Amino acid sequence: MKIALVGNPNVGKSTVFNVLTGSNQQVGNWAGKTVERKSGIIQRATQTIEMIDLPGTYSLTAYSQEEIITREYILRENPDVVMAMVDASNIERNLYLVLQILELAPRVVIGLNMMDLAQSSGITIHSSELAKALNVPVVEIVAAKGKGIEEFLTEAIRVGMLAEDPIPGKVPYPEDLELKVQAMERLLATKSWATRYPLRWLALKRLERDPEIGQEWKTSVARPTNSKDKDSCCELGDGASYELQKTTVLPGEDLLQKYEAEGWSKDHFEMAFADAKYQYISQILPKFRTHLNPTKPTWTDRIDVWALSPIWGYPIMFAVLAFVFWGSFVASAPLGGAISQGMAWAAERVVSILQWAQVPDFVLSLVRDGIFAGVGAVLAFVPQIAIFFAFFSFMQDSGYLARAAFLGDRFMQVMGLHGKSFFSLVSGFGCNVPGIMATRTLEDPKDRLITMLLNPLIPCVPRLGVMSAVVAAFFPGSRGSVVMLSLLMLSMLLVMFSALFLRRVVKQTERSAFVMELPLYHIPTFRNILLPTWQKTYSFLRRAWTFILVASIVVWVLSSYPQGVSMEATWAGKMGGWLTFIGEPLGFDWRIMVAIVFGFAAKETTLSTLGILYGVAADASQSIAQAMTGAMTPLNAYTFLVVYMLYIPCLASVVTTYKESGSLGWTSFGVAYNLILSFIMGWIVFHGGQVLGFH
Repeated sequence: MKIALVGNPNVGKSTVFNVLTGSNQQVGNWAGKTVERKSGIIQRATQTIEMIDLPGTYSLTAYSQEEIITREYILRENPDVVMAMVDASNIERNLYLVLQILELAPRVVIGLNMMDLAQSSGITIHSSELAKALNVPVVEIVAAKGKGIEEFLTEAIRVGMLAEDPIPGKVPYPEDLELKVQAMERLLATKSWATRYPLRWLALKRLERDPEIGQEWKTSVARPTNSKDKDSCCELGDGASYELQKTTVLPGEDLLQKYEAEGWSKDHFEMAFADAKYQYISQILPKFRTHLNPTKPTWTDRIDVWALSPIWGYPIMFAVLAFVFWGSFVASAPLGGAISQGMAWAAERVVSILQWAQVPDFVLSLVRDGIFAGVGAVLAFVPQIAIFFAFFSFMQDSGYLARAAFLGDRFMQVMGLHGKSFFSLVSGFGCNVPGIMATRTLEDPKDRLITMLLNPLIPCVPRLGVMSAVVAAFFPGSRGSVVMLSLLMLSMLLVMFSALFLRRVVKQTERSAFVMELPLYHIPTFRNILLPTWQKTYSFLRRAWTFILVASIVVWVLSSYPQGVSMEATWAGKMGGWLTFIGEPLGFDWRIMVAIVFGFAAKETTLSTLGILYGVAADASQSIAQAMTGAMTPLNAYTFLVVYMLYIPCLASVVTTYKESGSLGWTSFGVAYNLILSFIMGWIVFHGGQVLGFH
């Protein structure tokens, strides 16, 4: 059985999906789209159910990618049943999407979520009356508390196994409009298209001159597997592939021309259909909803008085973000130190065993100075990443992240971007890969492209980890806080400068207004916090034990051979010698240049590379940074920090930018821009510091 999960944004779909599918999820991209695809496998008795969590959308028109994907899936994949999630506290707007779904799919079950929030706001929903009004089963659920979710699935399975399609309620259009719909139905009834799609829906879309109908597609669907290795941060594979075969112009052009002469344009029909649906909702609403004390402020209203205040909102937002970064970098330090010490202990035990087995010295060096030194330096940042994503998931699920985007809109407007770009830039502090993928929330493709190109200028957790280690070694005490703050301020200034520059480079159409729904505040479930945190942390760990392990071994080989020669005479030293002409104007030695080159593969490898090149065995990252103090001055170190913060993003970010933008040209432009900007800023800092007398 195939089930589609549909609903507006912020109605609790992710909670229901996570509860029902657990770890049996596959996350990737829809083919040719920059919208996330989630699918999962559910086992119930002898039945295997494939659940597709479709993108959150407010309607099923053909304007945004979310709308097109949701509509295409229901039409082309023909799921056995659609589970429609509805926010009980905002039911009027949510029912608009439900009415559109009922025009597409006869087998629908409504999940009436957030009943507790509705009741606390003085709203009472009589689900039985709602079911009668729409002739659709309705199940009351409180997803955040796990109530009613299993009943929701059970009812969906029952409806999906019915012998005949139920007949849902039909929206009554005004007589003049209804006559036009029926006339178009008669024209299309004899065509083959009427057997593929619901006839009434086809007539509505033909009157709206919808560009998507009339297209014949070949579909190839990749079935999800019971894999625990899939993660939205790094797994970008397509879950389904659609290939356009041909486009047919449907009949009715003469009729459309006649209506247009009467003043019924495409937009006129769209507005008339939408208006009729909302009028119908207004008519049936009193049958199942009572609202006591509608003017009484809710907890959300009381909190938003402060959280969205033009005076207090920004200090609160900065305090929240400061707490997130404090928890990510300061509170996680003891855990990171414990991991480093554990790796050092493990290295000693493994090496002692290998010595007892009398293995060759080069194997001992590989294990101690290659594998444990490289991977161990990286694993010290796992607590930082895990804590950051836990905080981020909490802010997103609680409803505060939407408020931060609303407040950030003022700064984004200065750069000519949407407040939604704030999502992407803040996400970049955790990892540039999900930060770039977060641009999917932007409707305008030009806004999306500019935000993608800006995101790598935001230092991610691995970069911040390396930077904090270097800052601690060269600028101890309170000076370190000032230096770190100056670097972050420089990053923000360059983001603003680059946004203004890219607005001229990327030819941009007039931007649409910033519209964002502010969901009610609620306490997130542990599952909704821990599951995304685990997925992203596990993805990082998997990279550490595969890609970074290989990179560490490669660096060890390059820095160890030929044997019996000085470090400068090794293959890594020779590579650094070739790059000396680039590093000399910035005061970099060959080790720094080699580390910068290997950092392109993954920023996490920078510390492992430095650890190997500076001869530091598996130990804490702080020791690696301290080893650099003998080869660099504070001015050299600050220059390195500037270049490292700004230069080419990691390989995963480059691949993600290409997948999200679909343009090799713009991806190459972004890489070149970061590289040139970083070395220009490094040159300015280094020579400017010398002029000012810094060393």
